[in-house]
This record gives sequence, C-alpha cells and structure tokens, in this order.
Amino acid sequence: MVANARRGRDQRLVSRCRVEFDRPSGIVEAETEDLSVRGLFIRTEALLPVGEESEIRLVLPDGTLLGMRGRVAHMLTPSAARALGRHPGMGFELVGDDSESKLKLRAHIESLRTEITSPGLNTTTQAIVVEPSPPLRARMARCLESAGFKVTPCASATDALETCTQWRPDVIVCAAAMEGMSGIDLAYAMADHESLGVVPLVLTGDEGDLGRLEAFRAGVRDYIPKPFLDEELVIRVHRVVAPLAPVANPGLRGNLSDIGLGTLLSLFEFERKSGILLLMRDGEIARLFVSEGKILKVEATGANGQPRARMMKLLDWETGQFEFSPCAIGGSDEVQASVTQLLLEHARVSDELDAVMTSKVPRG
Repeated sequence: MVANARRGRDQRLVSRCRVEFDRPSGIVEAETEDLSVRGLFIRTEALLPVGEESEIRLVLPDGTLLGMRGRVAHMLTPSAARALGRHPGMGFELVGDDSESKLKLRAHIESLRTEITSPGLNTTTQAIVVEPSPPLRARMARCLESAGFKVTPCASATDALETCTQWRPDVIVCAAAMEGMSGIDLAYAMADHESLGVVPLVLTGDEGDLGRLEAFRAGVRDYIPKPFLDEELVIRVHRVVAPLAPVANPGLRGNLSDIGLGTLLSLFEFERKSGILLLMRDGEIARLFVSEGKILKVEATGANGQPRARMMKLLDWETGQFEFSPCAIGGSDEVQASVTQLLLEHARVSDELDAVMTSKVPRG
C-alpha cells in the first residue's frame, strides 16, 4: 500500500533498513520504518530536536551504503507512540542537492513498488479480519479494502468460523491473543477442516520468537508483530494470497536431523537466499540473518563471544528444528565470512578436536 506521507505529498513505503545517525553523545544505530524520495522515518528513542540536522548512513537490503544529510521534520515520543500504537522515532527530511546516494535511494524505492501491487488481486479477493478491538479491527479492514480486498470483519474466531460456513475466504488475518478461542486455536481448527485447510492464516501478535514459533508450528502462513503499519499489513497479506507467492517466495521448515545446518546454509549460499533462519533446540533459540546467501548476523539465547564464534557453536547442532522466512535483509556484515569459509573453518576445528581426543585415548 502506498500512502501520502506527512513529509509533503511524497509517497512512502515500508522498508526495514539498518541506519546510523549522529548525536552529540555519539553514533546511534537504529532501523528505518519507511522510506520516501524526500525522507525517512527512523525507529529510535534517541531523539533529536525538531530542525536539527544530522549525517545519516543508510544500508539497503543488498548491502549498499548510502550517505545523506537529513533534518528532523517531526518526532514521535515514546508516550505518544504508545497512545497511537506506533514505534517512537523521528521523521527526517533529506537536505542538500541530488547525489549518487539519493539516486540509489530512489531506485530502491521504485523496486519496492512491486511488493505493494499484487498481480491478479482484485475486489473479489475475500479476506476475513478477526480482531477483538473495534478501533484496530476497523483500521485493518479499511487499509485492506483500500488495497483491493473485500473484507469481512469479525470480533472473534468463532464468528470467523461461522462466516466460513457460508463461503470460503482467500485469507484470514487474526489476532493471536483473544479470549476464548485464540488465533492458534483457529489455526488448528482450520487445519482439521476439509476446505479451510488450504486458506492462508496470518496472525498479529506480540513480538517474540516463542509466539512466532508456536504460530508457525500450528501452520500459520505469516506472523506480524504488533504494532504494525497499515502498509506493512497490506504487503504481508498480499504475499500470502498472490497466486505466484508460494512458488516465487517459499518458506522452509524441518528438522536438523533430516537436513544438517551446513547443508541448509550451503543451499542458501548457492541459491543466494535472503531471510531469517530460526533454529530451536531444547529451549535454545537462535536466529541467522541471511542476505544473498551470506550470514550477516547471528543471535542466540545466552550467546557470548563474537558472531563468528557463535556460528561455530551453532554448526555443532545435529538436532532441532528450523524455520526459514524469506525477506529482504540489510545491515552490516558482523560475521565477515562466507558460508563456505565458515563450513571449512568448522571442519578444521572439528578435525583438530578429534585429533586431540584421539591422542588422549590410552593405547592397549
């Protein structure tokens, strides 16, 4: 969905990119919420006064670094953000003459427009929105209708199932946490239904790996953390209902006992995949941020040490589950090694450890 931005009448698009800006106390690392040809909104609580200028360093999903200068046009304080169901941050207006960085930003924005229009989508595409909050339910229905969906709003999952007895929707968007029948309960009920089992279900809920993991285990097609922008909702729902989406942008899940992590990462490198790989084992959770087949960042519960050392420990996992969600990934390269280099290094370390252990075995 394209919206008229507050920064004049330019169009803004949702895009999560790593970004840095300068404050008197030092450099602040954050991420963008949306971009336009004239400016950007940065999610952060490290706010600058309206009117102040700062150098902005933006990293596009393909790793391209753009250096620009911006002026704070407006801000959203934490208290105001909570009242509006938004993230705190600042809207920057880009200043100065056109530069190579600004031209690259425009090209990136043009490429994003394909995420917003869905070939084959029309007003016959039926969507059910399940949300107990009347204001949020109305907002979600309004933005999806403006994007070409025919929306039926429901206050509960049981109401949605009752509606489905009359006609089958093309997609259901449902709150994860609700009294009575939850979004997860709805997912299992749909899976047991002969005709609803193929209908994609998108849940909205609190940000966190455990809730997302539970949703994906229940067969949910996508999970949108709250709070979210209207444009983000439209993009994510477009993806699950677009006729070519399951072929062009498939997810992947399974067990590490069936396909090893090294094999999985080699596949991503060969096919230049981008997305987030979620790993789960005995209460441990890790996330790998992959861009064009290269691991940029590694997050793991209770992890210490450098990103490369964390990756070596993860490559020791022989059991567990994985869930890969394709999406554009940007930001700095914290691992500083290709998948092939990591696998070779892990094999070398394993061989050296095996040699040490063998030398300690008493000879008969």
